[in-house]
Amino acid sequence: MSLEVLCEKEGDAAVVRAAGEMDYHNFVMLKSSVEQALVDGERRFILNLADLSYLDSSALGSLLYNQKRIRDHQGSLVVIPGRALTDVLNLTHLDSYFTLVESVEDGRQWFADQAKVARLG
Repeated sequence: MSLEVLCEKEGDAAVVRAAGEMDYHNFVMLKSSVEQALVDGERRFILNLADLSYLDSSALGSLLYNQKRIRDHQGSLVVIPGRALTDVLNLTHLDSYFTLVESVEDGRQWFADQAKVARLG
């Protein structure tokens, strides 16, 4: 199975894009990208997983792990799910565990809204 992962700094967030099939053999690619971004000081993450065509339970576990690691570093994560991920999240009732957005721009807007709430808070 083939997976491509790319992590880029875009504005004030790290955008991690994954495309292809994510499973037991390659889920570590996503984990490593997030870990490196955390080491580099990133705290806002947009995971663009719209182009994942397949994921297994180890890939789902990796997403949960990444969410926890980012939170442990006082960071935030939003996810752009594709059809495959949306189906799995709905089936497992984990759709409420992640902040789901439709685009990178929606993710940026979510972070801006959260910052505004924190300032007013």
